[in-house]
Amino acid sequence: MWTFSDPAYLLLLLTIPFLVFFRHFWKGRGSRLVLPLTLWEGQRFATKNPYLSFLNFLSASFFWLSLTLILFALAGPSLTRQKKIFLNSGTDVMIVLDESPSMGARDFPPQSRFEAAKVVIERFIKSLQNDPVGLVTFGQDAVLNVPLTTDYRFFQTDLRKRKLMELGDGTALGMGIAVAAEHLRTANGQNKVMIVLTDGDNNAGEIQPGTAVGLLPSLGIHYYLVGIGTPGKVPLEVTDPTSGLTYFGTLEGGFHENYLKSLANPPYGVYFSANSSGSLDSIFQSIDSREMVAHRVKLQVLNVPLYQDFVPLALGFLTLFLLVRKVFLKELL
Repeated sequence: MWTFSDPAYLLLLLTIPFLVFFRHFWKGRGSRLVLPLTLWEGQRFATKNPYLSFLNFLSASFFWLSLTLILFALAGPSLTRQKKIFLNSGTDVMIVLDESPSMGARDFPPQSRFEAAKVVIERFIKSLQNDPVGLVTFGQDAVLNVPLTTDYRFFQTDLRKRKLMELGDGTALGMGIAVAAEHLRTANGQNKVMIVLTDGDNNAGEIQPGTAVGLLPSLGIHYYLVGIGTPGKVPLEVTDPTSGLTYFGTLEGGFHENYLKSLANPPYGVYFSANSSGSLDSIFQSIDSREMVAHRVKLQVLNVPLYQDFVPLALGFLTLFLLVRKVFLKELL
């Protein structure tokens, strides 16, 4: 938002069009006799030519631009910004996303389980304010892709890069939970929350999911197991990130809901079933209402003066005006 300390000077800007008219276009004003240096060298007055007309136009433009900028600077322009200062820490959220091949099942038409999860996660991230969020993905192994951060744009950029099978064709659910727990353990938020999105398989990794979730209550971590998928036969489409080849087939028995339910131990652990994008959205809204703390916010008003940006420009145009008049047009007066 623009503000001015002396806005009265802006009224003088309204006079500039009239001054331009009377100076350059009003015939009753009379004319100016230009005395170029060449006159003293015995040359005659030059007849009107396009080159001189252009230089006159250019010099006049520089002069009026300079005057406009000077008046604008005298008005004391400044840019006012409001900055939010959060007075309390938020909720630390670690999202754990399954990248195993079974997440390519297309029971969230027209999307796969994996694609639907990414879309809903991104919508959830857009609703956060000062709540650090991180991302762990798991396949044959588990890795931390994004440490806890409030740079939501960075998080979203990284999330969009994630692909099925980039960590192999296994499902190390326990390792994914353990990696996320390790990074939440040292977090300083008022609440610590882990959201695991998976279809419930576990066939890789050194740590069993039951062992991993058993440690979470002692670390003060609330965890939500979100089972993504539907039972029965489901179309499957998976692209191998190494070869670029896409495989099609049918997945049967690729949703282990009962196993996920057994891992949820209230009050720290809760299981949700997501069989559509709409239900997945509702789940994240429910988690938000349960875990996100109310923020105490102070608004700081920042005034950034801008007059110093206009003064050099005004002086630059004034210098160009004098340069054209005295050097190119060779005026004496």
